[in-house]
Amino acid sequence: MSNLLLRQPVVTSVSGSWTVPVVNSSDGDAYSAAWVGIGGYGENSLIQTGTLQGYRNGRVTYYAWYELLPNTAVRIQSMDVQPGDAITASVSLVDSNQTLWLIELSDITSGESFSRTFRYNSSRLSAEWVVERPTVAGNITDLANFGSVTFRNCTATVENTAGTVSNFPGYQLVMYDDQTQLVKVSALNRDGSSFTVSYLPPQNSGNIR
Repeated sequence: MSNLLLRQPVVTSVSGSWTVPVVNSSDGDAYSAAWVGIGGYGENSLIQTGTLQGYRNGRVTYYAWYELLPNTAVRIQSMDVQPGDAITASVSLVDSNQTLWLIELSDITSGESFSRTFRYNSSRLSAEWVVERPTVAGNITDLANFGSVTFRNCTATVENTAGTVSNFPGYQLVMYDDQTQLVKVSALNRDGSSFTVSYLPPQNSGNIR
């Protein structure tokens, strides 16, 4: 489901880009979310932004959002996200004394964008690029068939050093439902800045790693 850099309290920025995938219909409600963020792995702080791709009540839905745990996700009403749109996203610490963070999300295809600062006490322990099945109304959802999402231009700043995913210690995580593997995550590309997450049909399974 993701690549992440960890685990020191020195992460000050994360950024990446992707194309909003087309979601296929399903028998019931299902969702997928693509995002970048800081924190969240093994602890409770997480500041993130991205896009949601879902199928609800017989209709597809797409929108942009941000979230600062423990608060719930906030839909960005000023952006109209559509499948095929090119997205760039970043989360950056702009003032450590005031714990002031900047969230930016841009739809390169439509020209719409969102930029806002927040005060937030982040752990700064990890930078993350993730595709997952989100929590809706307090429950983990079924994963929508999103095809694939390729994260590009994945960069972070760690201990005041900027670089790509491959420049820092990190881990690759794969999403499971009990014993069933839900996605496949590719290796990083040659320059260490891109990777692809692909949906796996329900019949594919594997052992938890």
